[in-house]
Amino acid sequence: MKKIIVIIIALLLTVSAYGQREVNKVGTTAANFLKLEVGARAVSLAGAFTALANDATALYWNPAGIAYSDHFSATYSNTNLYADIRHQFVGFIFPYYTNFFGVSFNYVDIGKIERTTEFEPDGTGLFFQNFSMSVAVSYARMLTDRITFGVSGKYVHEQIWQEKADGLAGDIGLIFTPGLSGLRLGMSITNFGPNMAMNEGPLQTFYYAPLPDQPGTGNRNLEAKLEVLDYALPISFQMGVALDLAGPKSVFMQNPSNRISFILEVNDSFDNPMRAKWALEYEWRKILALRTGYKQNYDLAEFTWGGGINIPIRGMKLRFDYGMAQYGDLGNIHVTTIQLGF
Repeated sequence: MKKIIVIIIALLLTVSAYGQREVNKVGTTAANFLKLEVGARAVSLAGAFTALANDATALYWNPAGIAYSDHFSATYSNTNLYADIRHQFVGFIFPYYTNFFGVSFNYVDIGKIERTTEFEPDGTGLFFQNFSMSVAVSYARMLTDRITFGVSGKYVHEQIWQEKADGLAGDIGLIFTPGLSGLRLGMSITNFGPNMAMNEGPLQTFYYAPLPDQPGTGNRNLEAKLEVLDYALPISFQMGVALDLAGPKSVFMQNPSNRISFILEVNDSFDNPMRAKWALEYEWRKILALRTGYKQNYDLAEFTWGGGINIPIRGMKLRFDYGMAQYGDLGNIHVTTIQLGF
């Protein structure tokens, strides 16, 4: 019990120091779609999911979490973002004895954008697409009966019109369950890898005609190449704790039918100041769940809400989740997720 209190106090002290840190790297990373949150359950918990991850969306949040799935499971998540942007995630977990494998696909579709020029600023009637995607392969296993470890490797691709960028990234995570009051401690480092640059496409190499009044140039077309800068991936470190205030394992209030979990998570990323996430999850008989959360030190995001329902069907597990998050002037985002296990 004393250890639990010490852990929570340490995290609270860490959170209290966040506002004192200055950061000057905002907006300096590539592949920012990798930071978009996945899964209605996680979104409704304000993204405080590193310690709690135990389903197929753990492939995004913390690969160590897939080791808590003792059956094949699949998930599909759809997020309707601001400005008609659509974010989709698909994940699969394949248990094999004490080993757990996963595959996931993360896709963001900006939609069609009309091309404009300096002479036709209102549009040319031509459209192009802007999208980003990643494909990841994950592996996890139980190191002991209380510690799970997981890693992911992913291919990252971004494209706008005819220009492209490709890269590789990795995630690593741990989850520790002391076995007291449903306590779970989670840690993950996500999106570490080499820099990316828009260095593929027809615009990279072009020909330019010098002005006639430039001496010695004539009217020759000279080959030129754009100087393209590379940018770091949005590497991020997460540490979280989940504790059952009530439930079958709680030392505070034992209850076989109802569970109330408190979750606290801190996040330190390359291009943003340190941040905190607070959340509560209520679950009745592992069937119905209600969730809420709050994001601290974010520019626009604040409160989140959601819920879910588990439906057992002839040996299968079917779960629907819904989440909503506030993003200030950008409006609310809505996330729906379906998960199937058997």
